[in-house]
Amino acid sequence: MLQKPDDFSETYFSELPKTVACLVTPNISINPTMLVEDVGAILRQNRNLYYLPVVQDERPIGLIRRLDFMDIYLSNYGRELHGRKPATFFMDPQPLLIEDALSLEDASRLVTRNVNQRLDLQAFIIISGGRYQGLGWTMDLLEKITDLRVHSARYANPLTLLPGNVPIQNHIEMLLKSRRPFAAAYCDLDSFKPFNDIYGYKKGDQVIQMLGRILVEHADVTLNFVGHIGGDDFMVIFESPDWKERCQRILEVFAYQAPRFYNKEDRRRGGIITQDRRGKEQFFNLLSLSIGVVQPDLDHCHSHHDVATLATDAKHQAKLQSGNSLYIDRRQKIYRPPMTTDHEQKVDESSSAV
Repeated sequence: MLQKPDDFSETYFSELPKTVACLVTPNISINPTMLVEDVGAILRQNRNLYYLPVVQDERPIGLIRRLDFMDIYLSNYGRELHGRKPATFFMDPQPLLIEDALSLEDASRLVTRNVNQRLDLQAFIIISGGRYQGLGWTMDLLEKITDLRVHSARYANPLTLLPGNVPIQNHIEMLLKSRRPFAAAYCDLDSFKPFNDIYGYKKGDQVIQMLGRILVEHADVTLNFVGHIGGDDFMVIFESPDWKERCQRILEVFAYQAPRFYNKEDRRRGGIITQDRRGKEQFFNLLSLSIGVVQPDLDHCHSHHDVATLATDAKHQAKLQSGNSLYIDRRQKIYRPPMTTDHEQKVDESSSAV
């Protein structure tokens, strides 16, 4: 089951901002029918106003940049030549628009792709369903991205650099709170301890790192979340509908890769022979992977603890099967005995006494 770190605090569950909505900065916008001379008056009165979104029917259609505007407007005869023209004469008709629901990571990639195409990308327009919300500043975006990465690094597993317990718990809590359906896959290695004992911890770490890479490569991290609980235990939170096929592919790739960590004799034998605590020889099969999956009922799973309990039970069922196995638990909620009143409890106790 997912464990709380020693320094755990409920404050860790306060979600760091993860979408562009946290970047919205209110900013004056103008109508496309406004004249250039009126735009000039607005910019002269507001010296800290560097951008003017042009909005029509709540939807942005362009962006006026102060420096570009003033360069022309204040040039010789600029006011006389252009003052009575519509403001659209000076606007960029293709500003960068970013939906407020977009993740900060995706927004960062979008801004980076556009930097080479635009000389000035200090700000972008934030929309919600296509409607103007305000401006977003690139420096604010970079700062939030840095905060997220520092937070993730703080709770990352040092062996795989994947998110550890706290980020896993946070992610599950976020999905439950936002009522987004998901499948939780608990992944655990079989026969890992005897492998470690025979081949050493260094090679054991290589196996764990290999499994982490397989999970990341086959989980589609744009939709799903891969976390490393600790040791040889991993958790994958799937939001993609093809999670079953992805789990099957993970098992296939692991089954192909795992034998490479054994010597030729152990591969031929299909496992290793070692002694138990009593000195008796015991045979252990080659490493295999067990995956237990649950799809929590959002109406009855109240926290990451409920999800962890279901996922752990599913993992145990998967490990009862031999070889690389996938077990899908049909249970979606924790059984909670009905609450009884004090009177009912006393009746039960007296009945038991009789």
